[in-house]
Amino acid sequence: MVYNVNDSATQVLAAKQVKENIFVSLIHRNGKGINQQEETNVSTLRMLKATALQGNARELGKAYNGKWFNNQSVGMQDVSEYDLNLLYIFDEMVDIPEVQEDMVPVNIFEAATKNIGGRISTEINASTMAIQLAERFNANKEVVTIGDEDKATYNAVMSASIKLDDGDEANGIQTFPFEERQLIMRPAFRQQLMSETGVLLGGSNYAQSMIAKGAISPDASKEYGNMYVGEIDLVPCFIAPKAIWNRANAWTGNLNATTFDNVEAFMCAASATDRGISTMDYIKVIDSPDGAGKRLQPKVRWGVNVCYPAGIVPILKNGTDAPSGNITVSAPGNTQV
Repeated sequence: MVYNVNDSATQVLAAKQVKENIFVSLIHRNGKGINQQEETNVSTLRMLKATALQGNARELGKAYNGKWFNNQSVGMQDVSEYDLNLLYIFDEMVDIPEVQEDMVPVNIFEAATKNIGGRISTEINASTMAIQLAERFNANKEVVTIGDEDKATYNAVMSASIKLDDGDEANGIQTFPFEERQLIMRPAFRQQLMSETGVLLGGSNYAQSMIAKGAISPDASKEYGNMYVGEIDLVPCFIAPKAIWNRANAWTGNLNATTFDNVEAFMCAASATDRGISTMDYIKVIDSPDGAGKRLQPKVRWGVNVCYPAGIVPILKNGTDAPSGNITVSAPGNTQV
């Protein structure tokens, strides 16, 4: 039996399915590699940043500032707000010809909406990676490079983690905490890690397979979903396939760019990057002007802002250098081919 849906039901179902596919397929995890906010039908999100308080301890009885009351000026919590404009948009339309099915049946409709969601998540993944790496390279060419020594890949991960340990003192960040770090890598980088030491622990089904005992339980464990492959030194690791890396290159102004080809992986902290995503209440469905059939008109917007480039640490191939010059990031749909 073929189940058909009318236009109103199609719009609601389409929006729901696209949203589900976007968030299932995103590589960066909220609270790990990024801080993310999601709203419906917005063009701007209000973001907040708070840095650590600055102040000095004192000792009572000293000649200077040793009295009962502190004579130093009153401290103020440094909190900054800014508007994150969601300037990137995916609104490419999809036609479902009536000759495929008499109306918009659930099976064809589901395939179309899954494809839309998958394509949107690809663009969000690629743009986020491109902006993070570009901002880091533009701010500071200091990177971690895989060496020639034994366990060089694992040592590179540890070196990247140490850089995050040191924080960003100039911006009031003593350290980027372990609990907000994420390692994003190429598949070959994971293979190198496993061949060296087998250091990756857990996996995508780790939380479900744990047996509750003592203070550890499945409820207390994090489940990171797709592309999660385990953890190294408490940092969860995720695979970004070649297609995502290639698309990240395309976001640097040329569909055939090789800007990030020397990057094998990078570690990032959530406080370093803000991302906002606006999904739709519904996907507009109209009659296709090209003939008998339906046209789906999605509209998903997002924006990415790197607040602290020091919170992103690229790991480069052995014997390679960071990209030279200033890297600009531009949506491929605005690039003249």
